[in-house]
Amino acid sequence: MAHELGIDPLRMFRQVGLDHSCLNSHDLMVSESAFAQLLEASSAQTGDASLGLLMGACWRLSDFGPISLLLQHQASLSSMLQTLKEYNHLISSTVTTEVVTQGRYSIIQLHLDTERENPGRHPTELGITALLSMCRHQLGRDWNPASIHFSHGSPGSLMNHRRVLGGEVVFASDFDGIVVSDEDMNRLNTDYDSLMESHARNLMDAHAPAPEPRSLEQQVRSTLASLLPHGRHSISHVASTLGYTARSLQRHLETQDTSFQEILDAVRSQVAVRALKSAQLSVSEAAALAGFAENSSFTRWFGKHFHQSPSSWRQQHMGSKLS
Repeated sequence: MAHELGIDPLRMFRQVGLDHSCLNSHDLMVSESAFAQLLEASSAQTGDASLGLLMGACWRLSDFGPISLLLQHQASLSSMLQTLKEYNHLISSTVTTEVVTQGRYSIIQLHLDTERENPGRHPTELGITALLSMCRHQLGRDWNPASIHFSHGSPGSLMNHRRVLGGEVVFASDFDGIVVSDEDMNRLNTDYDSLMESHARNLMDAHAPAPEPRSLEQQVRSTLASLLPHGRHSISHVASTLGYTARSLQRHLETQDTSFQEILDAVRSQVAVRALKSAQLSVSEAAALAGFAENSSFTRWFGKHFHQSPSSWRQQHMGSKLS
């Protein structure tokens, strides 16, 4: 694909400080920031092509690595996504997925855990399109989701997005994800063989390294990041998702010298700052992303934690960025 777009992959790898041996090692993990830089630089080289989207369009189930053997022997898309989550540590330490249920639909939500101010359009579109290819492996090549959402703005041309993604595509959304009906999520694979799944899982568990345990605080942060844009960020919502009662979750967090409110404020701060730094989002949209139904509540909360209004904070930081 690189040569078709007129890109010299070896030169681009050298430009961002990556060893070209990465091209020959399918299981080698590379720096998230360097990979994002590679996508951005390569896209700019082609005149702002939707490089992440086009890479995702070429994605095959085998590109998920050794767990692809287990992924192909799943009873439904729901179980496939749960398996992907269980073995995600074998794929990436920065990209995670969460399934959020909303009425008759489920949202397969993508999260990029990055130190950069903005996860970036190209890594996000690559991740979403790779997930879409996995869904189509399970549900059929011609299957389309109810809708696909991106938190970044719309690019100049949507021709490639319509061709690759199909269905409704929403930009400047509250989340990055794929909306799937519960019927499709739980549709049984007629070729499913539970014995084959058991063989594949035993093989994985015998050879795959165990994941590093995540602290309860990390689990709460991840869950909040998924639920916050949908207004479901109370301690009862989070506790239920993680298998606790609200009281037991608070008690366990206290043993780790933190509280639910402290974690919620930290996640909200990260989301609010990232949103306010985006010229494409209004203060009202930043408030919604941070889980506030009213601007006045967001302004009070923001003033308490940042000692100024969201508007003045944005003016100060966007102004210094432009000067």
